Amino acid sequence: MSFYRCFKKNLHVYFQRARKIIYQSHVSHYHHFMMYRCLLVFAVLVAPTALAYSSSDSLVYSFSFSDTTKYDQGLTVDVDLKTEPGKIILASGATKNLALGSRMRAIYAGTYPKDNQNKPDTTRMNADKLHDGNYFTIVNFPANDNVNSVIKINLQVVRRVNKITVVTLGNLSNSYNLRPQAFSYYGGLDSNRMTKIFQEFDNIDSARHTAFITDPQPIQYINFVLDKQHPTQSTVISEFEIFGEGYVTEGYYVSKVDSTGTLPANFATFYVDAEIPNGTQVAFQFRSGYTKMFDSLQWSDWSAPVVFNSTAEAQRGGQIITAEPRKYFQYRLRLFSSGLETPKVQSVKMVYQHNLVADSTSASIAPDTVEVLSPVTLNYSIVTKMSASSLGIDTIKILTPSPSVVRAVRVNGVAVAYNFIPSPDAMIIAFPTTIASTSTIDVTFSTKMIAGGEFPAQIISKASPWNPQIVDPKKTAGGNAWKVSTTGIPAFPLVDVRVDPNPFTPNNDGRNDATIIDFSVSNLSVSKPLKIHIFDLSGRRIRTIVETMTGATPYFGDPRTGGKGFLWDGRDDEGKRVRPGVYILQVSLDVDNGGQVVTKSVVVAY
Repeated sequence: MSFYRCFKKNLHVYFQRARKIIYQSHVSHYHHFMMYRCLLVFAVLVAPTALAYSSSDSLVYSFSFSDTTKYDQGLTVDVDLKTEPGKIILASGATKNLALGSRMRAIYAGTYPKDNQNKPDTTRMNADKLHDGNYFTIVNFPANDNVNSVIKINLQVVRRVNKITVVTLGNLSNSYNLRPQAFSYYGGLDSNRMTKIFQEFDNIDSARHTAFITDPQPIQYINFVLDKQHPTQSTVISEFEIFGEGYVTEGYYVSKVDSTGTLPANFATFYVDAEIPNGTQVAFQFRSGYTKMFDSLQWSDWSAPVVFNSTAEAQRGGQIITAEPRKYFQYRLRLFSSGLETPKVQSVKMVYQHNLVADSTSASIAPDTVEVLSPVTLNYSIVTKMSASSLGIDTIKILTPSPSVVRAVRVNGVAVAYNFIPSPDAMIIAFPTTIASTSTIDVTFSTKMIAGGEFPAQIISKASPWNPQIVDPKKTAGGNAWKVSTTGIPAFPLVDVRVDPNPFTPNNDGRNDATIIDFSVSNLSVSKPLKIHIFDLSGRRIRTIVETMTGATPYFGDPRTGGKGFLWDGRDDEGKRVRPGVYILQVSLDVDNGGQVVTKSVVVAY
């Protein structure tokens, strides 16, 4: 199917849907405007995934790594530009201490070390101190009954380990009686299936013992097993140093600051030409600035990393998210390997335009502090500067941390016509007339914040809908001026649990065939288990909706149309439609204080 036919077909489908969801704020428009809006909105929604889009004014920046001089030597670390000319690979890991990125745990076969109150002394049992570089933070195995005690080591990467050093207290020669007198190392790719890789029958080294592993095999897990102790002295271990064949786990390549020539640019997309074997990754980040030398006040932060797990993903590329327009830029590549291979990056290509939606922008939001989970009205202000060459603004997209609803839009203080396209995580605002002159655009909207968050925005022109221009936030002492903080703490982490429609009629007639479960999770700093189950009135669980880990997150909206809520279609876990009647919905969250359970009744009717 040709691109034109495919685009036309999808546009027709989207238009039919858009007619149902687009509502007008306060001014009537004609059919041709609705058709045009649909076309532009379709492009806005599709363009980020259709990264091959461009236009006749697009420019391409392309860089291959045969030139080994154009990188920032202060920020580039643990990559190799020489071994394979024209490629970036990870540096050799032969001299990297693998213990530094590992996790360790002590398993006692006998008594624990005791503190002054005769309780287990956890400060001398914490094996994660055995890779902190400090020879005086220790794990202590009391004498007599701790033979067969184990220190379990998870390297978190796969390597051919060929050398392991164990160090006793202080790395001092007078710690002779504190040494492990005999011990074994076991290794494997599975922590439950390990083989012996080294055994020391009589350790005479007082401060540190180094084991050289012959015929090293790929392993991730190591067990140190204590085979013999001094009869009256504790065994004390202060550090492990582990080395192996292969590459370092991660490395960074950072380009020198470069420019788009004499004019600022609206950055569009990037593509990475790389070999990415299984178990490896390449991530791309970008930042832009006004000055040739990096200045935190004149430059954006690094963008969120776009991670590629395969060669095909990297070739498809991604959208450049950075403050625009800017003249100077810098990119960063993170290479990662969890195994024995390395990714190999050959080139980077970026697409940009000198034709700008607006010559400059700045955004702020007020108020910048609100009460958590309270209904609030906020004002988002975008100040734009335009010139005769500016493309102009036809659509604004504001990303939102919580579902939000536009209430009014003003341009230079005057209310204007607009179309608001609802979305669980964005406000899309389309205008019937292009905003083509210097203006202040104020968007008034309502929301409920479950936690602090940012509201980044994009402006889009119908002349170049494939390349949104990222709005530049004002800088404040607290960071970007489009950030909103919350105050107060909800009494419970599960907030506003709702079921709608209720009753619902799952009879496949296209109306109320499923019910949506909405709620917010708040006041969590780390992820906790979330479960949603359906029970019948006898207490028998008939359906598991979800069992997952969650942090502070709003779960609102129909998941069939992009929402984050949860859906029950009136069927049990075997896929059978349930009988009409009353059922019990249970939403539970396991937290440190014992958790919270919210129960609602749900009515199924036919």
